[in-house]
Amino acid sequence: MPVLQLPGVQLHHTDEPGGPGRPALLVHGWLDSSDTWIHLLPDLRRSRRVVAADLRGHGSSSAPDSRYDAAELAADLAAVITALGMGPAVVVAHSMGASLASRLAVERPDLVHALVLIDPDYGGDPQERERLHPIAEQDDPEAVVRDVARLVAAGPDARTAAPHLREWHQRTLARVPPFVVARSMRANLFAPSSIRFRPAADELLARRTQPVLAFHRDPARAALERSHLRHPASRVVDVPGVGHWIHQERPQLVGDEAGRWLAHLEGEPDDGQR
Repeated sequence: MPVLQLPGVQLHHTDEPGGPGRPALLVHGWLDSSDTWIHLLPDLRRSRRVVAADLRGHGSSSAPDSRYDAAELAADLAAVITALGMGPAVVVAHSMGASLASRLAVERPDLVHALVLIDPDYGGDPQERERLHPIAEQDDPEAVVRDVARLVAAGPDARTAAPHLREWHQRTLARVPPFVVARSMRANLFAPSSIRFRPAADELLARRTQPVLAFHRDPARAALERSHLRHPASRVVDVPGVGHWIHQERPQLVGDEAGRWLAHLEGEPDDGQR
């Protein structure tokens, strides 16, 4: 797996050639890794170069002593696109990755052509912050990890996920250093650059100008998304009855919808294989 050396961090990634479409950068969510995309890689490679990176502290990337807030992580993504010469790119992102991709799109529009976002974590009810606050503020990172593991296994994000996927998510979480789990959770809840909750999300999302294809399982989050779409090619796909990892539970749906949308966006005919 190639390593991209950035100031203070090594980011592991895969970089695979593909068709003539704009390159795609794949961004996983919190406590996940680039392995999350294996279900979609064959479809995406048919049409474009695909880069899938592990965020700092996640997967096989290094875990420096740093902030782990959205500003830092989005800056890493900008550095990846720039260093690999793939901008402006299509950014495909899940959960927290969708928040990072949205921040990147606003702050560096020269690097982002379009966004494909899967169950974004942004725009939550601020009351949810209060529910998670006691977990995030524990002094012992190991205790934070134990509580987060219980949420992953049995919380609302996992309630409809297949058992083998819940096992995958637990094993992926186990690869993340405990201090990264604790620090990134606090940053996601409280850092100024986070858009995990409203109203911070409203302010940033309203500034995105790129076309957006978003997959949502929650009607309220879907309605929020629709209210902030500015590009006429943008659309929201409602996917009820699934867990948080829509791209793993319904890979054919995500692959087909994204393939058709990107082909239309890029002025290419649908090849009929999706």
